[in-house]
Amino acid sequence: MRHVQATALALFAERGYDAVSIEQVAEAAEVSPSTIYRYFSTKEGLVLHDEHDDVLAAALEHHFGQGEASWEAIRASIEEIWERHVVTDASTTLARMRLWSQVPSIRAAGYLLVEQRADELAALMAATGRWSPGQARIIATGAISMFVAALRNWHDTDGRTQWSQHIEKLAQWVGTMVEALGEGPEVPGATSQ
Repeated sequence: MRHVQATALALFAERGYDAVSIEQVAEAAEVSPSTIYRYFSTKEGLVLHDEHDDVLAAALEHHFGQGEASWEAIRASIEEIWERHVVTDASTTLARMRLWSQVPSIRAAGYLLVEQRADELAALMAATGRWSPGQARIIATGAISMFVAALRNWHDTDGRTQWSQHIEKLAQWVGTMVEALGEGPEVPGATSQ
């Protein structure tokens, strides 16, 4: 998967995103187009999906399954991928974020993915019994949107700022949001996932 994505990103940088087809990526990566569709689903998926998605999902499930407080589970899960995502894979992540900001179809698909991930996180949170489905959706959507904003802020510095500055800001904001909702009133219109 990593090789295919690296090949695609190199082609997009060389020729422009719109000038490259799935078939050209497949040929350059020495895989079949069906392999690309199986792992990435769409051309936008070549930019948006990576192994960090699976690691984050598994970490969230693990931390919530251990009964950790909601925000601590989210924070611990993000910390499991952040170092590798934005330090070790900095050039790849910057290239992907550049495409996110420049290509409308990637941005649109990205925000659909954000919504999907927020719904998955909300289901995990609601399953703890601490949050109603409506409260969980608000917290999950806020946390994931803030994560994307932190990545965008980091991208805007061309990766020159320390990742820890962004994760710490993210932690403060999400922690504040979770505390503000507390065991607050039920959210109307969202009673099930």
